[in-house]
Amino acid sequence: MPIQLGIVGCGVVSNSHLKLAAECSLVEVIAVADLRRSCAEAAAEKYQISSCYENDEDLLKDPRIEAVVLAVPAGVRTSIACTALECGKHILLEKPAATSAAEIEKMMALRRDRVVACCSCRYAFAGHAQVAAQSVAQGLLGKIRVVRIRALRAASNHAGDPPPWRQSMSLNGGGILVNWGCYDLDYMMQVTGWQLKPKEVMAHWWPVAEKMSAFVAAGSDADSHYTAFVQCEDDVVISMERGEFSSSQTDMAWQIIGTDASLCLPMRPTNDKKDEVILNQFRPGDGVVSKSIWTEADACLEDDVIHNFARAIRDGSPPKTNLERALVIQKITDAIYASAQSGRSVSVS
Repeated sequence: MPIQLGIVGCGVVSNSHLKLAAECSLVEVIAVADLRRSCAEAAAEKYQISSCYENDEDLLKDPRIEAVVLAVPAGVRTSIACTALECGKHILLEKPAATSAAEIEKMMALRRDRVVACCSCRYAFAGHAQVAAQSVAQGLLGKIRVVRIRALRAASNHAGDPPPWRQSMSLNGGGILVNWGCYDLDYMMQVTGWQLKPKEVMAHWWPVAEKMSAFVAAGSDADSHYTAFVQCEDDVVISMERGEFSSSQTDMAWQIIGTDASLCLPMRPTNDKKDEVILNQFRPGDGVVSKSIWTEADACLEDDVIHNFARAIRDGSPPKTNLERALVIQKITDAIYASAQSGRSVSVS
Protein backbone atom coordinates (compact mmCIF):
# COMPACT_ATOMS: atom_id res chain seq x y z
CA MET A 1 0.00 0.00 0.00
CA PRO A 2 1.37 3.46 -0.86
CA ILE A 3 2.47 5.76 1.93
CA GLN A 4 -0.40 8.11 2.78
CA LEU A 5 1.11 11.56 2.35
CA GLY A 6 -0.01 15.03 3.37
CA ILE A 7 1.46 18.31 2.13
CA VAL A 8 1.46 21.46 4.26
CA GLY A 9 1.82 24.59 2.17
CA CYS A 10 0.43 24.99 -1.34
CA GLY A 11 2.68 27.69 -2.73
CA VAL A 12 5.02 27.53 -5.72
CA VAL A 13 7.38 24.87 -4.35
CA SER A 14 4.58 22.47 -3.38
CA ASN A 15 3.74 22.03 -7.06
CA SER A 16 7.10 20.31 -7.53
CA HIS A 17 6.32 17.89 -4.69
CA LEU A 18 2.86 17.19 -6.05
CA LYS A 19 4.22 16.42 -9.52
CA LEU A 20 6.87 14.07 -8.15
CA ALA A 21 4.37 12.38 -5.84
CA ALA A 22 1.98 11.81 -8.77
CA GLU A 23 4.79 9.91 -10.54
CA CYS A 24 5.77 7.87 -7.47
CA SER A 25 3.98 4.57 -6.90
CA LEU A 26 5.28 4.47 -3.31
CA VAL A 27 3.15 7.42 -2.15
CA GLU A 28 -0.38 8.72 -2.42
CA VAL A 29 -1.17 12.33 -1.52
CA ILE A 30 -4.46 12.23 0.38
CA ALA A 31 -4.47 15.70 1.98
CA VAL A 32 -3.17 19.24 1.50
CA ALA A 33 -3.29 22.24 3.81
CA ASP A 34 -2.77 25.96 3.40
CA LEU A 35 -3.91 29.02 5.34
CA ARG A 36 -5.16 30.32 2.01
CA ARG A 37 -8.11 28.03 1.43
CA SER A 38 -8.24 28.82 -2.27
CA CYS A 39 -4.64 27.59 -2.77
CA ALA A 40 -5.33 24.32 -0.98
CA GLU A 41 -8.53 23.77 -2.98
CA ALA A 42 -6.77 24.51 -6.27
CA ALA A 43 -4.03 21.97 -5.50
CA ALA A 44 -6.58 19.38 -4.39
CA GLU A 45 -8.60 19.82 -7.56
CA LYS A 46 -5.58 19.73 -9.89
CA TYR A 47 -4.16 16.52 -8.39
CA GLN A 48 -7.46 14.90 -7.36
CA ILE A 49 -6.66 14.93 -3.64
CA SER A 50 -9.49 13.88 -1.36
CA SER A 51 -8.95 16.06 1.73
CA CYS A 52 -8.30 19.77 2.03
CA TYR A 53 -7.45 21.61 5.27
CA GLU A 54 -7.04 25.28 6.18
CA ASN A 55 -4.25 24.71 8.71
CA ASP A 56 -1.46 22.30 9.55
CA GLU A 57 -3.01 21.29 12.89
CA ASP A 58 -6.04 19.65 11.31
CA LEU A 59 -3.95 17.86 8.70
CA LEU A 60 -1.56 16.48 11.34
CA LYS A 61 -4.51 15.15 13.37
CA ASP A 62 -5.66 13.07 10.40
CA PRO A 63 -4.88 9.48 11.53
CA ARG A 64 -4.62 8.24 7.94
CA ILE A 65 -1.53 10.33 7.20
CA GLU A 66 1.81 8.56 7.68
CA ALA A 67 4.14 11.25 6.36
CA VAL A 68 4.10 14.97 5.60
CA VAL A 69 5.93 17.35 3.32
CA LEU A 70 6.41 20.73 5.00
CA ALA A 71 6.58 23.24 2.14
CA VAL A 72 6.33 26.40 4.24
CA PRO A 73 8.92 29.10 5.12
CA ALA A 74 11.64 28.09 7.57
CA GLY A 75 10.59 30.70 10.11
CA VAL A 76 7.36 28.83 10.87
CA ARG A 77 8.33 25.32 9.86
CA THR A 78 10.20 23.98 12.90
CA SER A 79 7.23 24.28 15.26
CA ILE A 80 5.07 22.40 12.73
CA ALA A 81 7.78 19.76 12.32
CA CYS A 82 7.97 19.23 16.08
CA THR A 83 4.20 18.80 16.28
CA ALA A 84 4.32 16.36 13.37
CA LEU A 85 7.00 14.29 15.10
CA GLU A 86 4.97 14.26 18.29
CA CYS A 87 2.09 12.93 16.17
CA GLY A 88 4.35 10.15 14.87
CA LYS A 89 4.63 11.40 11.27
CA HIS A 90 7.62 11.02 8.97
CA ILE A 91 8.75 14.42 7.61
CA LEU A 92 10.25 15.84 4.44
CA LEU A 93 11.51 19.36 5.17
CA GLU A 94 11.79 22.01 2.51
CA LYS A 95 15.04 23.94 2.45
CA PRO A 96 16.65 25.35 4.48
CA ALA A 97 16.06 22.63 7.07
CA ALA A 98 15.70 25.22 9.84
CA THR A 99 16.73 28.74 10.86
CA SER A 100 19.40 27.57 13.32
CA ALA A 101 21.35 24.53 14.42
CA ALA A 102 19.42 24.57 17.70
CA GLU A 103 16.17 23.98 15.80
CA ILE A 104 17.62 20.96 14.01
CA GLU A 105 18.87 19.55 17.31
CA LYS A 106 15.36 19.99 18.73
CA MET A 107 13.91 17.95 15.86
CA MET A 108 16.60 15.30 16.37
CA ALA A 109 15.57 14.94 20.00
CA LEU A 110 11.94 14.33 18.95
CA ARG A 111 12.61 12.12 15.93
CA ARG A 112 12.84 8.67 17.58
CA ASP A 113 12.32 6.09 14.76
CA ARG A 114 10.71 8.53 12.33
CA VAL A 115 12.36 9.44 9.01
CA VAL A 116 13.20 13.13 8.65
CA ALA A 117 14.63 14.08 5.26
CA CYS A 118 15.69 17.46 3.87
CA CYS A 119 15.23 18.93 0.39
CA SER A 120 18.62 20.66 0.20
CA CYS A 121 19.91 17.61 -1.72
CA ARG A 122 17.74 18.25 -4.84
CA TYR A 123 20.65 18.87 -7.21
CA ALA A 124 22.76 16.08 -5.74
CA PHE A 125 20.42 13.58 -7.45
CA ALA A 126 21.45 14.82 -10.91
CA GLY A 127 23.62 12.66 -13.16
CA HIS A 128 26.46 15.20 -13.12
CA ALA A 129 26.65 14.95 -9.32
CA GLN A 130 26.93 11.16 -9.53
CA VAL A 131 29.76 11.34 -12.08
CA ALA A 132 31.61 13.96 -10.06
CA ALA A 133 31.26 11.91 -6.87
CA GLN A 134 32.71 8.86 -8.64
CA SER A 135 35.69 10.89 -9.84
CA VAL A 136 36.44 12.07 -6.30
CA ALA A 137 35.94 8.59 -4.81
CA GLN A 138 38.31 7.08 -7.38
CA GLY A 139 41.04 9.52 -6.36
CA LEU A 140 41.33 11.21 -9.76
CA LEU A 141 41.76 14.63 -8.15
CA GLY A 142 44.47 13.59 -5.71
CA LYS A 143 44.17 15.38 -2.37
CA ILE A 144 41.41 17.99 -2.34
CA ARG A 145 42.59 21.53 -1.62
CA VAL A 146 39.77 23.91 -2.57
CA VAL A 147 36.02 23.62 -2.99
CA ARG A 148 34.83 26.74 -4.81
CA ILE A 149 31.24 27.96 -5.00
CA ARG A 150 30.52 31.19 -6.85
CA ALA A 151 27.13 32.31 -8.14
CA LEU A 152 26.46 35.95 -8.93
CA ARG A 153 23.29 36.77 -10.85
CA ALA A 154 22.93 40.04 -12.70
CA ALA A 155 19.85 42.06 -11.82
CA SER A 156 17.19 41.96 -14.53
CA ASN A 157 14.84 44.70 -15.71
CA HIS A 158 11.81 43.26 -13.93
CA ALA A 159 11.51 43.21 -10.15
CA GLY A 160 8.22 41.31 -10.16
CA ASP A 161 6.31 40.74 -6.91
CA PRO A 162 8.92 39.62 -4.35
CA PRO A 163 7.70 37.28 -1.58
CA PRO A 164 8.11 38.80 1.91
CA TRP A 165 10.02 35.78 3.25
CA ARG A 166 12.80 35.75 0.65
CA GLN A 167 15.17 38.11 2.47
CA SER A 168 13.72 38.06 5.99
CA MET A 169 15.62 36.92 9.06
CA SER A 170 12.41 36.23 10.99
CA LEU A 171 10.45 34.47 8.23
CA ASN A 172 13.29 32.62 6.48
CA GLY A 173 16.31 32.69 8.77
CA GLY A 174 18.25 34.75 6.24
CA GLY A 175 18.47 35.66 2.57
CA ILE A 176 20.43 34.29 -0.38
CA LEU A 177 22.69 32.27 1.94
CA VAL A 178 19.87 30.13 3.32
CA ASN A 179 17.88 30.12 0.07
CA TRP A 180 20.76 28.78 -2.03
CA GLY A 181 23.76 28.19 0.22
CA CYS A 182 22.15 25.03 1.58
CA TYR A 183 21.94 23.67 -2.00
CA ASP A 184 25.57 24.62 -2.67
CA LEU A 185 26.88 23.00 0.49
CA ASP A 186 24.72 19.89 0.20
CA TYR A 187 25.79 19.38 -3.42
CA MET A 188 29.49 19.76 -2.66
CA MET A 189 29.27 17.63 0.48
CA GLN A 190 27.58 14.84 -1.49
CA VAL A 191 30.11 15.04 -4.33
CA THR A 192 33.07 14.90 -1.91
CA GLY A 193 31.55 12.04 0.10
CA TRP A 194 30.88 14.18 3.19
CA GLN A 195 34.62 14.23 3.95
CA LEU A 196 34.79 18.02 4.46
CA LYS A 197 35.05 18.90 8.18
CA PRO A 198 34.60 22.66 8.72
CA LYS A 199 36.52 24.32 11.56
CA GLU A 200 36.58 28.09 11.15
CA VAL A 201 34.63 30.66 9.14
CA MET A 202 35.32 34.25 8.09
CA ALA A 203 32.45 35.94 6.26
CA HIS A 204 30.63 39.12 5.31
CA TRP A 205 27.25 39.94 3.76
CA TRP A 206 25.44 42.92 2.27
CA PRO A 207 21.72 43.78 1.90
CA VAL A 208 20.17 44.52 -1.46
CA ALA A 209 21.54 47.72 -3.01
CA GLU A 210 19.28 50.76 -2.71
CA LYS A 211 18.81 51.07 -6.47
CA MET A 212 17.62 47.44 -6.57
CA SER A 213 15.32 47.62 -3.53
CA ALA A 214 12.26 46.85 -5.71
CA PHE A 215 13.57 43.28 -6.01
CA VAL A 216 12.84 42.56 -2.33
CA ALA A 217 9.80 43.13 -0.13
CA ALA A 218 9.57 46.18 2.11
CA GLY A 219 11.26 45.60 5.45
CA SER A 220 13.68 42.97 4.13
CA ASP A 221 16.64 42.73 6.51
CA ALA A 222 18.73 39.80 5.26
CA ASP A 223 21.54 39.17 2.81
CA SER A 224 21.39 39.75 -0.92
CA HIS A 225 25.12 39.05 -1.36
CA TYR A 226 27.53 37.18 0.89
CA THR A 227 31.04 35.81 0.77
CA ALA A 228 32.67 33.30 3.11
CA PHE A 229 35.95 31.47 3.61
CA VAL A 230 35.58 28.15 5.44
CA GLN A 231 38.72 26.50 6.80
CA CYS A 232 38.30 22.73 7.08
CA GLU A 233 40.35 19.95 8.60
CA ASP A 234 43.11 18.33 6.55
CA ASP A 235 44.18 21.61 4.91
CA VAL A 236 41.02 22.02 2.79
CA VAL A 237 39.11 25.26 2.28
CA ILE A 238 35.63 26.06 0.98
CA SER A 239 35.30 29.38 -0.83
CA MET A 240 31.68 30.54 -1.07
CA GLU A 241 30.03 33.55 -2.70
CA ARG A 242 26.48 34.21 -3.86
CA GLY A 243 24.68 37.33 -4.88
CA GLU A 244 21.31 37.98 -6.45
CA PHE A 245 20.16 41.24 -8.06
CA SER A 246 23.85 41.97 -8.60
CA SER A 247 25.48 44.82 -10.53
CA SER A 248 28.02 42.27 -11.81
CA GLN A 249 27.56 40.12 -14.87
CA THR A 250 26.16 36.67 -14.15
CA ASP A 251 29.06 34.46 -13.07
CA MET A 252 28.47 30.84 -12.04
CA ALA A 253 31.21 28.40 -11.09
CA TRP A 254 31.44 25.27 -8.96
CA GLN A 255 34.90 23.71 -8.77
CA ILE A 256 36.76 21.10 -6.77
CA ILE A 257 40.52 21.57 -7.02
CA GLY A 258 42.92 18.81 -6.00
CA THR A 259 46.66 18.25 -6.19
CA ASP A 260 46.40 16.22 -9.41
CA ALA A 261 43.23 17.40 -11.12
CA SER A 262 40.15 19.55 -10.79
CA LEU A 263 36.46 19.34 -11.66
CA CYS A 264 34.28 22.08 -13.11
CA LEU A 265 30.65 21.35 -12.26
CA PRO A 266 27.28 22.55 -13.61
CA MET A 267 25.29 22.47 -10.34
CA ARG A 268 22.80 24.86 -11.91
CA PRO A 269 24.14 26.26 -15.19
CA THR A 270 22.96 29.43 -16.88
CA ASN A 271 21.41 29.41 -20.33
CA ASP A 272 24.62 30.55 -22.00
CA LYS A 273 26.77 27.74 -20.62
CA LYS A 274 26.85 24.13 -21.70
CA ASP A 275 25.68 21.66 -19.07
CA GLU A 276 28.72 19.42 -18.60
CA VAL A 277 31.34 18.18 -16.15
CA ILE A 278 34.94 19.00 -17.08
CA LEU A 279 37.88 17.07 -15.66
CA ASN A 280 41.17 19.00 -15.79
CA GLN A 281 44.20 16.75 -15.24
CA PHE A 282 47.87 17.64 -15.04
CA ARG A 283 50.06 15.47 -17.27
CA PRO A 284 53.84 15.88 -17.17
CA GLY A 285 54.97 17.22 -20.52
CA ASP A 286 51.45 18.23 -21.57
CA GLY A 287 50.38 20.54 -18.76
CA VAL A 288 46.70 20.62 -17.78
CA VAL A 289 44.53 18.64 -20.19
CA SER A 290 40.75 19.08 -20.09
CA LYS A 291 38.06 16.64 -21.10
CA SER A 292 34.31 16.41 -20.72
CA ILE A 293 33.25 13.40 -18.64
CA TRP A 294 29.49 14.15 -18.60
CA THR A 295 27.31 16.28 -20.88
CA GLU A 296 23.74 17.48 -21.02
CA ALA A 297 23.02 14.63 -23.47
CA ASP A 298 23.33 12.35 -20.43
CA ALA A 299 21.10 14.59 -18.31
CA CYS A 300 18.61 12.80 -16.14
CA LEU A 301 17.80 12.66 -12.46
CA GLU A 302 19.06 9.50 -10.83
CA ASP A 303 16.46 10.01 -8.09
CA ASP A 304 14.38 12.74 -6.47
CA VAL A 305 13.43 13.90 -2.98
CA ILE A 306 9.99 12.23 -2.90
CA HIS A 307 11.15 8.79 -4.10
CA ASN A 308 14.18 8.93 -1.80
CA PHE A 309 11.98 9.91 1.17
CA ALA A 310 9.47 7.15 0.45
CA ARG A 311 12.14 4.45 0.19
CA ALA A 312 13.69 5.58 3.47
CA ILE A 313 10.30 5.06 5.14
CA ARG A 314 9.54 1.71 3.53
CA ASP A 315 12.91 -0.07 3.59
CA GLY A 316 14.88 1.82 6.23
CA SER A 317 17.55 3.15 3.89
CA PRO A 318 18.94 6.53 4.98
CA PRO A 319 17.59 9.57 3.15
CA LYS A 320 20.06 11.44 0.97
CA THR A 321 20.20 14.28 3.51
CA ASN A 322 19.07 13.45 7.04
CA LEU A 323 19.06 15.72 10.09
CA GLU A 324 22.67 14.90 10.94
CA ARG A 325 23.82 16.10 7.53
CA ALA A 326 21.49 19.08 7.63
CA LEU A 327 23.04 20.00 10.98
CA VAL A 328 26.51 20.23 9.41
CA ILE A 329 25.17 22.56 6.72
CA GLN A 330 23.28 24.65 9.28
CA LYS A 331 26.30 25.00 11.56
CA ILE A 332 28.31 26.41 8.66
CA THR A 333 25.43 28.77 7.87
CA ASP A 334 25.12 29.90 11.48
CA ALA A 335 28.88 30.51 11.63
CA ILE A 336 28.76 32.60 8.44
CA TYR A 337 26.11 34.88 9.91
CA ALA A 338 27.91 35.05 13.26
CA SER A 339 31.20 35.97 11.59
CA ALA A 340 29.53 38.64 9.46
CA GLN A 341 27.92 40.13 12.56
CA SER A 342 31.06 40.11 14.69
CA GLY A 343 33.60 40.94 12.01
CA ARG A 344 35.79 38.10 13.26
CA SER A 345 36.37 34.47 12.42
CA VAL A 346 34.00 32.05 14.14
CA SER A 347 34.53 28.42 15.08
CA VAL A 348 32.15 25.80 13.68
CA SER A 349 31.18 23.74 16.71
